Amino acid sequence: MGSRIKESPESTFEVYLEVAHPGRHSSGPEVRRQFPEDYTDQETLKTVPKFCFPFSMDSQTVNQVGQNFTFVLTDIESKQRFGFCRLSSGAHTCYCILSYLPWFEVFYKLLNILADYTIKGQESQRQELLVSLHTLPVPESGVPVHLGVHSFFTVPDTGELPSIPENRNLTEYFVAVDVNNMLHLYASMLYERRILICCSKLSTLTACVHGSAAMLYPMHWQHVYIPVLPQHLLDYCCAPMPYLIGVHSSLMEKVRGLALDDVVVLNVDTNTLETPYDDLQSLPNDVVSSLKSRLKKVSTTTGDGVARAFLKSQAALFGSYRNALQIEPGEPITFNEETFLNHRSSAMRQFLQNAIQLQLFKQFIDGRLDLLNSGEGFSDIFEDEINMGEYAGSDKTYHQWLFTVKKGGGAIFNTVKTKANPAMKTVYKFAKDHAKMRIKEVKSRLKQKEQAENGFSTVGSGVIDEDNTAAFTSSTGAVRREGPLRTLEDQRPITVHFGQARPPVLLKRPSSNVSLESSIDHSIRPTRHYTVFLSEDSSGDELQYDDDSISGFPDSFLFSVPFEWSPLYASF
Repeated sequence: MGSRIKESPESTFEVYLEVAHPGRHSSGPEVRRQFPEDYTDQETLKTVPKFCFPFSMDSQTVNQVGQNFTFVLTDIESKQRFGFCRLSSGAHTCYCILSYLPWFEVFYKLLNILADYTIKGQESQRQELLVSLHTLPVPESGVPVHLGVHSFFTVPDTGELPSIPENRNLTEYFVAVDVNNMLHLYASMLYERRILICCSKLSTLTACVHGSAAMLYPMHWQHVYIPVLPQHLLDYCCAPMPYLIGVHSSLMEKVRGLALDDVVVLNVDTNTLETPYDDLQSLPNDVVSSLKSRLKKVSTTTGDGVARAFLKSQAALFGSYRNALQIEPGEPITFNEETFLNHRSSAMRQFLQNAIQLQLFKQFIDGRLDLLNSGEGFSDIFEDEINMGEYAGSDKTYHQWLFTVKKGGGAIFNTVKTKANPAMKTVYKFAKDHAKMRIKEVKSRLKQKEQAENGFSTVGSGVIDEDNTAAFTSSTGAVRREGPLRTLEDQRPITVHFGQARPPVLLKRPSSNVSLESSIDHSIRPTRHYTVFLSEDSSGDELQYDDDSISGFPDSFLFSVPFEWSPLYASF
């Protein structure tokens, strides 16, 4: 999906450096110490020091104690390597860890510990910590890691929404920049402008760059990305292509002297934004209004409210992409731009006509198609947000698309059938057995309740006729609905909750609603679960599936069970 994060790096970090800057009249920063000592990438050893002091040495604003900031290097595969830095008091020494892992809080904490060991001359402890960290196999998200007495951390889950105050980047960004400027910057990024962010505090500067870019999720900035620009690269500000660049305030006088054309500039120190565009006004008004309202509501709260507000906006703008996915028998799934545009309102269509030309959207769609056609599939919080039903458009249309995929024997379904995972089979069997027990339990309770209320057993306040039809009655009159009765255990259709455009419909009775759910406690990570409910479409406009159901299970049960994405059951 266009992510610049490298999957499965070989180690937790590539190299640790201690870089010294003798002074303003010196030849430049020098590496005083490194780990591993046999690290031989000379290009990296030459480049990193230049990023460790990205400000004018004449500036008085860099003498703050313990400033943490992050620069980014891009490798030959366009994957980002993060340079996590801790600047000492007086800006004479910079402690730097280079890693492919975007563990901001973790590495900042480790850098503080390493700097403390160095200052106190505790060489053995410093060496032990570096060896333990470098030899540590990259752990999974959420795993607690102990590297020593003072170095305990939990591996962050980069698949979750960033929260305040846990996520340092988002926290500093939201504190430093007001809602109005956040909205303008968000709009400028959606239009892929040339964007400069300047600030006199390095930690806040890079936090604002990373924090603002993260609000594009599930999309990713695809152009020049430099959270903090060193002096020798100032000419990048004149680049004729889109960029997102952070510049220390001490260098802005030089930048202003360059030939800057049509550049959006956010000054974090003064909380002002300069732009030659009307990008915010070009976004659909209802989306902007909703986003602004949500941001103001969560302005005094903690948690993922800020990130979720932007996520909802992304879903509102792009969530209907699934309606434009097309499949033909024997052909790969494709994306139809015309379909994507035609069913939207005029205001939305005007925005999307520009959006489909953007690299961030193209990379997103290409990534989704690659995963679908390869049979890998995907599941993330963006799809969960679409599944809430507010943005996905016509539920009927989407289900018809699923039906077409099923009928056409698409590659994704065939792939799943031939790549059945034994572990997944166990989960499915558990879900099936568990659901059967739950259906019997609920059916029994319904029968007992009906007997207690009416003195005899009915189904949905209706009476079962001999010809297997049902007559539904109420206290004010009678309405008869004839046709084959779809019983609980053998005929009731299922609503598969993987990408549908509305919340699952519950089994309805005149006096109450009953939903069948697993008793498993999902309260810890609700966004990692797909829930399927026993369903009846009271509109009488049910979709008809053949005997081989989409889910591969009988049409008589539904379940809620925690399991990772499988192409057959996942959100498209």
